[in-house]
Amino acid sequence: MSEDTTPAWLVHAPFEDADLGVLRTGKEAQINLIERTSSHDPDRRCLLAEKRYLPREVKAKGTLEAMGVQKASTFRNDVEYREGRQFRKTRDRRAVERMSTYGKKLMQNRWTGHEHDVMATLWAAGLRCPFPVSYGDDRFLLEYIGTLDGAAPHLARARLDEEQLASAFEQLIDGLVTITAAGWVHGDLSSFNLLWWQDELWFIDFPQALDLAANPQGLNYLHRDVENVCAWFSQRGHKVDPEELFAELLVHL
Repeated sequence: MSEDTTPAWLVHAPFEDADLGVLRTGKEAQINLIERTSSHDPDRRCLLAEKRYLPREVKAKGTLEAMGVQKASTFRNDVEYREGRQFRKTRDRRAVERMSTYGKKLMQNRWTGHEHDVMATLWAAGLRCPFPVSYGDDRFLLEYIGTLDGAAPHLARARLDEEQLASAFEQLIDGLVTITAAGWVHGDLSSFNLLWWQDELWFIDFPQALDLAANPQGLNYLHRDVENVCAWFSQRGHKVDPEELFAELLVHL
């Protein structure tokens, strides 16, 4: 991040936020562009991305509008991702098991805080991912990658030449090594969860990240992540071996 958008200023200084509209909507969240301005210095401002997690179920009319989102979540079957994430209170565990209204709210909050905590850990470890600014309830503020004219494109939509493809894959390896060495696996990695901006590869979207030590499905998801991204590069002429990359990552566990 630049000197004018240091983490300390973003998190601790008094500020005002202006919503500039929706950037994109995915299966689990809507991303809005936010302009944050210092209350002490109006000339000091920056752009942030606000991730609004979509509700799993919507029954009451007007719920989506009240939450400031355009649709409900289409993500399902998250049980395997939740393995290893424990609730300390028996009441909370039972509520989640029954998926009562209270249990669903607990899970929504857990997903939000989980993504923030994982990204904070990986950012500190040196991963090129957006700086996680803050979170609360169903919203997560993070560093915005792009300009006022447009957000950084997903890798899937970026136009890379042969040299850039080779560079992107080397950056992918470095990033996966950092994630794995920190004890995590992305869990849903694809060319749509990577950004390409100014010849740099950025890792995004970690709500499904799995703890490799606590989740018995961790290695399976790591292998799937590797297969997904390697297939994308191979389809574009940069032939790579997913098994070789997977074996390299296991060394860093």
